[in-house]
Amino acid sequence: MAEEQRHHTGSSHSHQTDAHQNADYQTTQFQIPTLVDVFSVLRDLIHDWWMILTAGLAAVMVAWLFLQMIYVPVYTSSATLIISAKSSTGGAVSDLSVSSTTAETLAEVLNSSLLKKYVMEDLGVDELPDIEASLVSGTNLMTLQVTSDEPESAFRVLRSILDNYDQVTSHILGNVVLNELESPSVPTSPSNSLNTRSTLFYAFWAGVGGMALLLAVLSVRRDTVKTEKDVSRKLDARLYMTVYHENKYKTLKSRFQRSKKSILSTGVSTSFLFSETFKKLRTRLMYQSEKSGARVLLVASVGENEGKSTVAANIALALAQKMKRVVLIDGDLRRPAIHKMFSKPVPPSAELSAFLSGDIPVDDIVLQDSDSGLNLVLGSRNCTNSTELVAGEAMRGLVEALRSRSDYVVIDSPPMAIMADAEVLAEYADVALLVVRQNMTFAPQINDAVDALEGSHAQLLGCVFNDVKTRLFSGTKKWSYGYGYGYGYGYGRYNRGYGAYYGKQEERK
Repeated sequence: MAEEQRHHTGSSHSHQTDAHQNADYQTTQFQIPTLVDVFSVLRDLIHDWWMILTAGLAAVMVAWLFLQMIYVPVYTSSATLIISAKSSTGGAVSDLSVSSTTAETLAEVLNSSLLKKYVMEDLGVDELPDIEASLVSGTNLMTLQVTSDEPESAFRVLRSILDNYDQVTSHILGNVVLNELESPSVPTSPSNSLNTRSTLFYAFWAGVGGMALLLAVLSVRRDTVKTEKDVSRKLDARLYMTVYHENKYKTLKSRFQRSKKSILSTGVSTSFLFSETFKKLRTRLMYQSEKSGARVLLVASVGENEGKSTVAANIALALAQKMKRVVLIDGDLRRPAIHKMFSKPVPPSAELSAFLSGDIPVDDIVLQDSDSGLNLVLGSRNCTNSTELVAGEAMRGLVEALRSRSDYVVIDSPPMAIMADAEVLAEYADVALLVVRQNMTFAPQINDAVDALEGSHAQLLGCVFNDVKTRLFSGTKKWSYGYGYGYGYGYGRYNRGYGAYYGKQEERK
């Protein structure tokens, strides 16, 4: 009985512990904040500057059309009158006290229906525009204004009032005389003119700000890989290496001429960081080869322009620098690019597509780069039946032949989202790397490519996070006090990377 009680108590304690652990895990998961890469958002805004500018100009156009629709110009004709009192001798003398006491009465007379009746009979109209009479404070001056939709109408009404006011005022204010100090004239511009420049200015910046905010929200919600942390959070493959941004325009002249050259680690203008990156990547691949015997590497990507060919070429160059026999195969028969990167002309008899289509010896299609000692299997023509050629026995035989006479074979494959060639080539390879360019391809598409590679013969080593910018336009990192670079570029950052392999080796020793 006691044993059952102890067992029950232990079970209860175990259930409580599991419940607490589940609760802590759920709390931890709930508290993970959504990471926002500010520089990535700013780069997206700069990239889409034309949309922001277009939105501002569209807002200006809409505001201008709206103003034209609602704006009705009105014109005001005015006259300044002197209020004087008649003297006993029949003259008119200025009397400020008289003008002050009679100003309100006079204003009512000028707006009376009787005077308006005289004016309408004089002009032959049925309706009069707005009439306003006001006394200038502290003076015996009165301003009379008529506002109308037409400038001539305002002037004629005011002129008629001045010609007919005495027929009314003579009976009510017989001792008051109105003299014209400033005669009316036909107005030449509207009295309610709009400040169009100010309105359009605010409309422009409202459009710019609204579009920038919309693009910023879309950038944040865009499910792409923006940082190294996104690789572990969003992708089903581990981060194998990070390749930071390398500027393609080395001089101001080349920037204006838009002349882009291939980024090769052996170039004299290539940065030290870029070259060291592929040396570290080479070290990891060589260790993987010694460990598992892998000799054929497939470099793939989901979409175009992710830097896949650049990564493949620099991996091959880095391996060749260790005096290894390396063959680089341009497996993208639709859009071959390796021959452009090495400025290597391809004879028609050395075309890869010609070998796959006919009976050509392997030695005839293997070209050598004299500068690096790298062996190249290239193509320069666009093949529409690339999938059939890659899936044939000739391609498999080529890979096996090159495997037997080389230390390493690097295959540059077509984009996986466009053609199935990469999945076919993965059956011939031992290991594979998936190139993921920063903030370009959606994470679900990358995970689909990861699943396809993991289901093939090749072992997926991980993702090469490419063209990474950690600042607004730069990916340069500062030195740290340990190995590598400050952003975790050293050996010990990746538990499953180079440091982990050597740690396990030391444990075995």
